Amino acid sequence: MRRLGALLWLALVLLASGYLALRLHDGLGFRTDLLALLPREEQDPVLQRANDAVTKALGRRVLALVGHADRETARKAATTLGDALLATGQVERIGEGIDVDRLKRLGALYFPHRQSLLSDGDRALLAAGKGEEVATRALSQAFGFAGLVDAGLLRNDPFLLLPSFLTNLPFPLSRLTPDEGMLSVTENGTTWVLVSAVLAGEPFELDLQDRLVGAFDAAVRDMPGVTVKRLGAVFFAHAGSKTAITEASTLGTLSLVGTILLVGLAFRRPGPLLHNLLALGVGMTVGLSGSLLLFGELHVAALLFGSSLIGVAVDYSLHYSASLFDPLSGSPSDRLRHVLPGIALGLVTTLIGYAALMLAPFPGLRQIAAFSIIGLVGAFLTVVLWLPSLDRARRLTHGALMLRAAAGLWSFWEARRWRGVRLVLVLGCALAGAVGLARLSADDDVRRLQAVSAELRHEQDEIQRLIGATTAAQFLLVQAADDEAALRQQEDLAATLAGLKAKGSIAGYQMPAAFVPSARTQRENRALVATALDGPLLAAQRASLGLPPAEPNSKAPEGVLTLGDALTADSVPFLRELVLGPGLHVVALQGLSDPDAVRAAVAGTAGVRLVNPTADFSALLAKYRHRALLLTGLAGLLMLPVLMWRYGWRGGLWALLPPGAALILAPAVVGLMGQDFTFFHAMALVLILSIGVDYAVFCAESGVEQQPVTMLAVWLATLTTLLSFGLLAFSAVPAVHSFGVTMLVGISVAFLFAPLAARGTRHNEATNNARLL
Repeated sequence: MRRLGALLWLALVLLASGYLALRLHDGLGFRTDLLALLPREEQDPVLQRANDAVTKALGRRVLALVGHADRETARKAATTLGDALLATGQVERIGEGIDVDRLKRLGALYFPHRQSLLSDGDRALLAAGKGEEVATRALSQAFGFAGLVDAGLLRNDPFLLLPSFLTNLPFPLSRLTPDEGMLSVTENGTTWVLVSAVLAGEPFELDLQDRLVGAFDAAVRDMPGVTVKRLGAVFFAHAGSKTAITEASTLGTLSLVGTILLVGLAFRRPGPLLHNLLALGVGMTVGLSGSLLLFGELHVAALLFGSSLIGVAVDYSLHYSASLFDPLSGSPSDRLRHVLPGIALGLVTTLIGYAALMLAPFPGLRQIAAFSIIGLVGAFLTVVLWLPSLDRARRLTHGALMLRAAAGLWSFWEARRWRGVRLVLVLGCALAGAVGLARLSADDDVRRLQAVSAELRHEQDEIQRLIGATTAAQFLLVQAADDEAALRQQEDLAATLAGLKAKGSIAGYQMPAAFVPSARTQRENRALVATALDGPLLAAQRASLGLPPAEPNSKAPEGVLTLGDALTADSVPFLRELVLGPGLHVVALQGLSDPDAVRAAVAGTAGVRLVNPTADFSALLAKYRHRALLLTGLAGLLMLPVLMWRYGWRGGLWALLPPGAALILAPAVVGLMGQDFTFFHAMALVLILSIGVDYAVFCAESGVEQQPVTMLAVWLATLTTLLSFGLLAFSAVPAVHSFGVTMLVGISVAFLFAPLAARGTRHNEATNNARLL
């Protein structure tokens, strides 16, 4: 039966290897955005749609400022950079600014409706009966020293209402001015020219990042003396993915090399080393191929955490190989029979812990869990089905000193001479736990979970200061029955937003209604123009301008400009990003400094709510941090019946004591270190529980004669786990670092207390023997 199982497992491994080779040939797909690790919005699909649309629009935008003391040099360099980006094929379009061509298209869109469109200032003047001020301003613009008014425009718009409307549109790039087809700003003698682009794909695609950032850097290198500042999610994602992939490679290599050296030094024979590498290699292969088959693509964090699977997958083969030191181990089949209960129960408890990750609605964490579950099962089946057939090793005789050293921990918990030291240790741990937990505080700010390049952050701040805009994703979501109702809601909201701007709660805002007023407002505007300007002032205004009297049919058409017309014309910048669908609009907020004030101000407005993705994601992290702690408790409750079935109720509780101590001391040490407790600290506790139970089970399964051999296997398993998960503590990615620190402390504590699990087993055996007598 075992031979048939071994052949079936070989066929499955070959299939997995072939699939993985095919995917490697076609190119693996990896996600690099941290938010892909986080949960989707569960309660409100409309809110999720808005979040996705705004995040996507912002994420695909690329901005660069090209600066030089000489204006022409800056303009030429900006053109060269734009051409280089366009040549990559990764850019959908170049130039989203307000250039001369776009202004012409804006004029063509708005001109037929010129008597229906009023700036806020003109509308207020006409409503107050001050039409003369509007007429006087138009005359001063027409006859002023720098007057650039077109004669044709004056004939059709003698009060210059359309130029006033266009001038007061709330374009976000407030400090930039058109300069012969380019947007630029001058500061301290340096001319900065804007290069803007929209990506054709997602900024978190590795291939897109490599091509675009490579072309960008190459173009900048060819511009000596020119200063270039960049802004865009693609640059941050590229820096982050390089860090993650480099760390995955480095930490995975260190873990693998450390494991090889550890196993080689412990066994001093090629056989055990090759067996462990085989189990590890099969586990990693089936884990990676199975995850790719399930999800189609992987997050780089899954690759990074998956590389840490080395320290867990090798446990089963280490326990099999460690039995070579046991004088009673016998044949390979006897060795497997001896360790099988322990490694099987260890696998079950570990899988319970990883399965808890699958319950969390985090796409990235589900990938990590699937990778680990499939890999651990693969490593276990390799040990059970293949190693006895491949094992030709004789019993090892060189490890007497190593076995005595390994058994020292067990002796520490058993020998009477260490009783005082044990008491001090337990009291010290209790004190550290109490103080550390009292000092522990939580911080779920999503912005602190990802390593951000300081240089890129500085360039972002400089660009935002120079162009007078921010790239923040906070916005008001307006939801109504149709576009007309949504535009009216925004107009009613305008006074509230103006008040918030005056108080400094926001720096500015852009809403679709500012670019396309509602039909109600356009009709009101037309009536105001007719009663406050055309009726009493039009004849005198035309005479003052030297124009003939207006012809009867010279007025603009009666129809109104619709939002659909503006979207079809595609001449209003950013409008398409503000209109998500019929009746679903976005009011983009610039420089939001007081979210609570904005939320309170719009609380009474039906269909309007503040959306702050960063704060929302942080709130979700807090919610799921609590859920992760509940998952840890649930995993422990699920493990307890299995352990009680094996060891009795007292033995099951003793088996949970070592990981239980680790669950208390790991966050306590985090508190003592002055770190804030995050979701990723909490998720590490799930794995500490499952891996710590592993060590406890191995000790509980050990007889008195096998204690040195068991402790040697536990020592090796702990060291390999620390070489993998513990190394994550040195990651530059804060989320990974948090996970690694917790694992480093928790696994060490679980190992330290692991021999205590045998006390419950001995009590259970003594009780059973008494019953037999």
